[in-house]
Amino acid sequence: MDGDFSLLGPIDLLQMLSQARQTGVFQVPGGKVFIDEGNPIHAEYRGRSGPDGLYQILALKEGQFRFLKGEVATKETLVGTLDNYLLQALRYLDSRVEIGPFDQLMVADSQRTHSLTLSPDEHKLIMMLSKPISVIDLMGQTGMTLEAIVTLVGHIARLGLVRVIHRTPHTVRMRVEMLLQEGISRIDAMLHKAWKRQFGSFDAVEVSVDGRNLRIPVEPASGLGAQLLVSPEGLMFYNLHVGSEVLVWPAI
Repeated sequence: MDGDFSLLGPIDLLQMLSQARQTGVFQVPGGKVFIDEGNPIHAEYRGRSGPDGLYQILALKEGQFRFLKGEVATKETLVGTLDNYLLQALRYLDSRVEIGPFDQLMVADSQRTHSLTLSPDEHKLIMMLSKPISVIDLMGQTGMTLEAIVTLVGHIARLGLVRVIHRTPHTVRMRVEMLLQEGISRIDAMLHKAWKRQFGSFDAVEVSVDGRNLRIPVEPASGLGAQLLVSPEGLMFYNLHVGSEVLVWPAI
């Protein structure tokens, strides 16, 4: 088997070989990975061997590859499953699955999670995904930021541990908090981007609270999650209260 990385990268190809429990050598210019019944035995790339060499190969974005079935390594520099090495690599490599704040998540392969060395945050997250839950709702339950959850889930979803159900952006429940400065109200930048991608540009949101519908000018800010930040003057003008929950959607 040979080809290039135009359709599938080294991570995907090695996953396929591992799941098929193949034995042989995966070659790239300047490097190679030996696998035995799907488990990595030895890797080297441009003078680096072991995990470091493997991570260098996993990071390749372009180039040629060849898999020679039946080739056996003469030395052993890797121990454990390919999944564990991929999990470690994906924590640092820019190869995350595209995930939006409204997408739903659920465990895709609960059996494989028992054989992997997950971080405490990864294990905690997977334990919460026995039933479908949206990213933004998950953020409210974990106390993690939206960016942190998207990054974390993106890595483990890339391994096939989590299933991502893409959903159209919709109304979201948010908590009103005070903006400690003057100016326009703020919503999370990722939330703003998801709405903008679906509905086009907007500079205000509709807010439903206590049977009233308000139109509030907003601009994006990083790391807010499910919070709507409103200045003290805005709180008084719109008769909003810190800590109250409101329904929010883009005004278009």
